[in-house]
Amino acid sequence: MRRDLIINWSEVHTNVKRELDRPKPDVLSLGDSGKGWSYVTFFRPGVCREEVLFNVNEMEETAKQNGYFLPWDVLTEHNKIVICAHSLVGNGPSVALLALVKLLEEYAKRFNHPGDFPHHGFYGKLGGIYERPEKGRVLALYATSDDDLLQIQESLDEVIKTLKVKWASFSHHLSNGLSDIPRLLDGFDDPAYRETGATHFRITDPARFQSLLAQARRDYGHYLFDQP
Repeated sequence: MRRDLIINWSEVHTNVKRELDRPKPDVLSLGDSGKGWSYVTFFRPGVCREEVLFNVNEMEETAKQNGYFLPWDVLTEHNKIVICAHSLVGNGPSVALLALVKLLEEYAKRFNHPGDFPHHGFYGKLGGIYERPEKGRVLALYATSDDDLLQIQESLDEVIKTLKVKWASFSHHLSNGLSDIPRLLDGFDDPAYRETGATHFRITDPARFQSLLAQARRDYGHYLFDQP
């Protein structure tokens, strides 16, 4: 029983999807794609969203119970891989988006058997809302544990090194926390604070924190776990 790569396409990315459906996609004929997100899942059939999606309600309740402080271990449960693609030809955002999908498709071909690769399932979103074309497009991937995430990152490294895409370049890094939440935590980026042994971080903007959780809940509604 193999894993399925499922993409819930944004309407602003239909030109990229249309080109991918052709036998030989032409990167120079892509046209423009708008700002927005398409959502992707890569799990074995039968997996339900509650098994893999991060429990946003639990994070919210933990923050409230701690007087709007968040513990370190809750944050590390939601690390992510961020892959950036940059066009080396014209139509920058569309080409970058096409490159990210090609990367996903090649990864899915190599790691679609859960028995051989039990830790390679993920969910995430690709696209972006950047104004400047030079920003390219990004793919943010989440896994059910940090160990799984590291294995996925290593496997993506393998794919990137061998993927024959001459019209785009990739870079990637690990990121902490849910979206922009680390920026809202007092002392999170302060080594001196961390060296004190502190395990909790104060949320400096509770309203913004609630807004980010609301965005995550909206995102969750776009993830598909069965083929449409």
